[in-house]
Amino acid sequence: MVTNLQVSEQHKISLTDSELLMKFINSVSIRNQNTAKTYLSRLLFFARFAKEKYGIIVDKMIQKLKENEFNPYDILNDYCLFLKNNDNLSSTAFRDKIITAKTFLEFNDIELSPKKFKLKVRFPKTIFRHKEAIDKEDIIKILNGCSDLRLKIYVMLLASTGLRATEALSIRLKDLDIRLGNDCPSKAIIRGEYTKTKVDRYVFLTREMQTTNDNLARL
Repeated sequence: MVTNLQVSEQHKISLTDSELLMKFINSVSIRNQNTAKTYLSRLLFFARFAKEKYGIIVDKMIQKLKENEFNPYDILNDYCLFLKNNDNLSSTAFRDKIITAKTFLEFNDIELSPKKFKLKVRFPKTIFRHKEAIDKEDIIKILNGCSDLRLKIYVMLLASTGLRATEALSIRLKDLDIRLGNDCPSKAIIRGEYTKTKVDRYVFLTREMQTTNDNLARL
């Protein structure tokens, strides 16, 4: 249910106005609560657009779309213009809001052709920036700047394994297979509840992490 998402009062008021929006968010939350929160945040823009542009709530918009009073491609194109004129969004955030609105319409049985959508709904192309990994010297500086031992071990774990923040925080003592003085590498099990793919996986630990066994036990 939406109440499990712990949304803000502003969000709750907006959701109360739209039964279809509540139904969609509840459906998404069954699989992933975090995704539901993200979708909710994006769709509040869409609800605001419907109110300011057409003077109606999204439920009424869906009804008019089903009755062919509105054209879904025109709606989404107008939404692009609305976002462009009202919010200073990155190209990625812009695209995400449009795609989420499209998903919401399709959830409510508004058929959209991928070919027509690409042709008729225009939004900025996502710009991909070249990113360089942090080098070893910078990592050492960051680690040396950690005054708290637990924080230092946490940062070292992130740097040496590439784990996501929530994945690293989910590790329990019994998820660690530490093998000091053994040819077999130590590893940490990441439970599927905390992975992006929802599948259990494991990561190998470096020798530096292996030698912090006593410190890891304090986490």
